Amino acid sequence: MKLLIIGSNGLLGAELVNQARKNPILEISTSDVSDENGIDITNEESVDQKFKEVDPDFVINCAAFTNVDAIEDTAWDIALKVNGKGPGILAKYCKEYKSGFLHISTDYVFGDNKQEGYEENYSSFKPLNKYAETKLIGEENVIKEFGGVTNSEFNIQEPKAYIVRTSWLFGQGATNFISKIIELAKTRDSLSVVTDEISSPTFVKDLSETLLYIATNKPSGGIYHVSGLGHCSRYDFAKKILKTAGIDTPIEKTTLEQFERKTKIANYSYLINTKLPPMRKWEDMVEDFIKNYGI
Repeated sequence: MKLLIIGSNGLLGAELVNQARKNPILEISTSDVSDENGIDITNEESVDQKFKEVDPDFVINCAAFTNVDAIEDTAWDIALKVNGKGPGILAKYCKEYKSGFLHISTDYVFGDNKQEGYEENYSSFKPLNKYAETKLIGEENVIKEFGGVTNSEFNIQEPKAYIVRTSWLFGQGATNFISKIIELAKTRDSLSVVTDEISSPTFVKDLSETLLYIATNKPSGGIYHVSGLGHCSRYDFAKKILKTAGIDTPIEKTTLEQFERKTKIANYSYLINTKLPPMRKWEDMVEDFIKNYGI
C-alpha cells in the first residue's frame, strides 16, 4: 500500500512517518514544504506532479499553518491558502487518482462552549479566531469535493475520505504545552495557568497509530474525533506534567481574561469519539511521553 504523508516534518507528521515505517505493508512517500522537493498543496500543478510520481493508494494531510497569533495579524492570506485551499486541492486529486484521503482538523472549529463536549455530527460551528476560520474552510472544501456529509459520514464513499479532528497535541521534535511548562517551571519560582480553557491532551504517538488504523482498515468515510480520553483544564494539565516530571514548582490558578492575547479561544472545546475504539486516558499519554521520551 502506497502511503503519501504530507506535512511530514511537523510535530504530527514526523511521528506519523516514524509509526508508519513499522508497518511492513506500507510503502511510504513524504512531502513537506521545508523539503527541497516538497509539494505546494496550494498549487494544483505541484500536487498533480506529486500524485503522478507516487500514485498513492492513501494520502494523509498533516500540513497546516498553526501560528494562531500571526494569523490574527499578518498571516491570514498564507493560512487561508494552506489551511483552507490546500485541503480542497488534495481532495480533488485524491478523487482523480482514486486515492483514499485523510485530512487533519481541529477542535478550534467549535466555539459554542458546550460543557458536555462535541460529538462528530455536531454541525453548529462558531470559529472564534482566524486560524479556526481557515481550518473550517479547509473542512468545507474537503466535504464539497466528497459530496457533503450526513450524520458525520460522507455521501460519496469511494475513494474513502476522512476528516479527523484532534486537540492539544504533544510529542517530540516541536515546542508544545508540555515542553513549555517544564521549561518555565525550571526557571521561575511559580507558574500561573488558566482553569477555564478545557479540552483533551493528545500524544501524537497515539494519534498516529489511529490514523494508520483508519488508512489500513478503511472504516466508513466521514468525520472522526481522535483525542486523549477524558478532558482537563490547562491548569490540571500543567499539574499532571510537573507531578510526572518530578518538579515541585507551585502553580497558581488564573483565567483567560487575565491574559492579554490577540487570539480568542473557546473555554470548552473537547471532542467526543463515538466512532472508533477509545483512546488511552490523557493522563496515561502524559506519563508515557515524559517517562519514556527523554523529557
